[in-house]
Amino acid sequence: MSTLSDFNEAISYCEFDYLPEGIEEKYKHFELKNKSAFISRHFLHEIFEKYQLPEATQKYLLNGIEAIEQDSILYPFTSFLVEDMCSARNRCDIDFYTNMTPGCMKSYGELYSFLLLLACVAPSMEMLAARGIPKSYYEDIPHQPLKLQLDKIVQHNDASVHDFAWVMNFYTCSIFLLDRFLFIPYQFDDHFTMYRHVQTQEVVALRHAGEQFRSDGQKEGINGVYDLNQSFTSIWNENEKSITANRINPMGFVEKEPITLDKSNWKPALIKGDILLALHIPSGPGYTPDRLKTSMKLAIELYRHYFPELSIQGFWSASWLYDSRLSLVLDNETSNIVKVQRQFYIYPTDEGDKMIRYEIFGDGDADPVRDQLELTTSLQKAAAEYMKKGARFNSLSMIVLKEDLVKMGHMPYITTEDIQKFHSTVDTHL
Repeated sequence: MSTLSDFNEAISYCEFDYLPEGIEEKYKHFELKNKSAFISRHFLHEIFEKYQLPEATQKYLLNGIEAIEQDSILYPFTSFLVEDMCSARNRCDIDFYTNMTPGCMKSYGELYSFLLLLACVAPSMEMLAARGIPKSYYEDIPHQPLKLQLDKIVQHNDASVHDFAWVMNFYTCSIFLLDRFLFIPYQFDDHFTMYRHVQTQEVVALRHAGEQFRSDGQKEGINGVYDLNQSFTSIWNENEKSITANRINPMGFVEKEPITLDKSNWKPALIKGDILLALHIPSGPGYTPDRLKTSMKLAIELYRHYFPELSIQGFWSASWLYDSRLSLVLDNETSNIVKVQRQFYIYPTDEGDKMIRYEIFGDGDADPVRDQLELTTSLQKAAAEYMKKGARFNSLSMIVLKEDLVKMGHMPYITTEDIQKFHSTVDTHL
């Protein structure tokens, strides 16, 4: 049986090309369990049978697993990594896991990252079963990336893992598909605080001090665009009775003129460190306010019932789909993109338009002004026409607080006045 080495001795021996910061303290509390198999052979053979893997691929994977198991220092350290990864997402751990290759693994080292993820599946499912979560919620979760990974190994002899941090959510069964959308815990860490009026229940987000914004309310320098003459810096003046700061208009920009809140009437609704559910959008039909509301309700109920230690305050997400500028080029009455946007409290981020260029034009560097692009869809044509005027898109983020779920479908945050302010502010920096 392997024994646990001192942390420094272990990493010196293993020679990883990457390790997340902050794991040394966790390693001190890790207890090595008495088990002989890195990945259960029963589980492994279920995978072999399910995907009808060729004998050569089966042998390749098994040899990689045995190479880890037979190393008396690498194996215990890898067991520690697996245990930490399995609970990292529900702890909202900020340690960033990505591809890792141990230099000590002279043979099959290219398999290590994939095998590390694969080893997370069974213990993660055991943890969910121990919580009493029905198997139907999670039994298919790991197979979304697993099938693609195995196909890549079989067809191209390529064991590399693409987007480790994202697929880790699936191998650790930390993300749930509930009706239409995916959900996973997320710790709020943005530079603003949300307040709710004690009587009207109105919600206001106030940006923290010291950030530079263009006159259009987007971050200075986004997309390489500056507004040296009309830019402003956010403020925060607080005393016992009031707070004066720059309001985030829920259409996705920061207003230049500060507002003042009476603290006797406004109470914090979302502060840094609160736990939200990050929402992710799979491709396909059904991107509507109704499906959004249904999925969110299911998510709140799931986490309330099975993860009571997580005090979920609402939802967060980031996407090109949330850019309120899309409402300038789409039919506001028929577009589901616009209809869904109107249900969110949208706010500006540091992300530019690389994602929207990729999603609309198929290339993050595509330029409809410079390049001879074949424009076939109405969205491509409308977006290209908008950009030809010198305007740019952004990826924005959104918040929905759980108390406002009942209002979903009826614009819980955005008012007619907010939309009017958006139209009078957008692109004023140009």
